[in-house]
Amino acid sequence: MTQANNIEKFDEFSGQVLASFYNSFPVPINLQARDFVEQPTQYDESSQCDRASPDAVFFIATVEWLRRAGYIHADEQDGNDRIVKNGVLTAKGLEVLKIKPTSLTDEPSLGDQLADAAKKGSSDAVRKAVTEIMSLGARLMLQTLN
Repeated sequence: MTQANNIEKFDEFSGQVLASFYNSFPVPINLQARDFVEQPTQYDESSQCDRASPDAVFFIATVEWLRRAGYIHADEQDGNDRIVKNGVLTAKGLEVLKIKPTSLTDEPSLGDQLADAAKKGSSDAVRKAVTEIMSLGARLMLQTLN
């Protein structure tokens, strides 16, 4: 898989995860890889049992990155790389998702745009929203450090 494909895949998973947490805020929810990837498990010959598929591992890695970057809070992983437990937006995550684009104040917040794009299954719109969210999050972090 190329780097560009990884970034696109990361953006899509990030958008879906953030939209899920935005829609449930402030109630923590569990997310299962099977709700985000076509094949969450695959049979492993060496252990002779089902293991997390590469897509499930990538999904969990994306969620873990969002957690470490401060956008979400979630419990430790289940050890099987397939479930995110008690996930909820952090103050930083909520703040970024509630921002409205400065170009048009009548626009819905980034969180509302993201939730709508995720619901409609619009990958391009999800990736575009995630790019803007990550950019704003980085700027907020830099402002905090200064």
